[in-house]
Amino acid sequence: MFGLRTMFPATVAMTLAGVCCLSAAAQQPLAKLPEKITQAPAIDATAKPEVDKFIEAIDKSLGSKDPQVVKTGREMAVVMLTRQKVSNSFRTSFAALMLPRLLKVVEIQNGFTSTNAIEVIEALQCPDSIAALADLSSPESHDHLSTRIVAAAALASLRTPIELQQSQADSIIKDIGANLGKETDWMVTAYDLQALQTFSVLPQVPKQSQATARSLLIGSLGSIVTRVRKGEADASLMRAVHRSLAIYLRDQAPQAAPADVVAYVKGLEPTLKEIKLLAENPPEGAADTTPFTQAAKTADLMLRSFGGSKPAGKAQPKPPAK
Repeated sequence: MFGLRTMFPATVAMTLAGVCCLSAAAQQPLAKLPEKITQAPAIDATAKPEVDKFIEAIDKSLGSKDPQVVKTGREMAVVMLTRQKVSNSFRTSFAALMLPRLLKVVEIQNGFTSTNAIEVIEALQCPDSIAALADLSSPESHDHLSTRIVAAAALASLRTPIELQQSQADSIIKDIGANLGKETDWMVTAYDLQALQTFSVLPQVPKQSQATARSLLIGSLGSIVTRVRKGEADASLMRAVHRSLAIYLRDQAPQAAPADVVAYVKGLEPTLKEIKLLAENPPEGAADTTPFTQAAKTADLMLRSFGGSKPAGKAQPKPPAK
């Protein structure tokens, strides 16, 4: 018996040590692609096997039931795409190979793995991945709300080293506008509006497409406010309207040419006035009138600051009256 007692703890210790080693191994960072491959103008026959192996490792990790393994796979891809030197041609070729696998992971609609896969799609930073985010944000194509929220958030914080062709930019902008016309969730709506704002100033977007995004943004804000007033849309969408106006004042107006700010506010003027009237007489059934009040205050600030004659200096909103 004494011998058994002394052997049992030793056996347990060996087993636990083995488990710990396996766990540590599972958490080790997976290999990354060398920059001699990621900076190359193309994925040639020599690099293809290593790239395929890398993609297979990401795909397998994202499909794991172990959250730590999923996280490791996501980090492996995101670090390579955002922190290494990656040529635009490699990025596009890599996305063509990786994107179909990522979309399959998203379609499983497991909240955690889908979110991680969308983060990798965001990191691809190329025309095809941006178009995929616009599609994943569509309420017609995806009824899974968390998928739309994460995809729309990624689209709103868009960054890409690749200049978009006008046809590419216009197509994505059109899709975002279509999403806004059908979306019922205020948070997704807010991100969609922010995405249009991003497209309206992103240097990689052609000037004409930037103007298209601004025009669609003005029209979308007006449509949302009108639908809320008529009771055709949930009153919570006013949160998205207020957020869009506040982001413009905070992030874009201070950086834009004064004439551009005046032109934008002039285009929004009917909507801004409608917002103020709506705050005075919210639609029946609006349980929370705070978004109406907040949006009205921001609308009034925009009208008072930029609704008159062209300002002489850099566009800056006036502080609210005390």
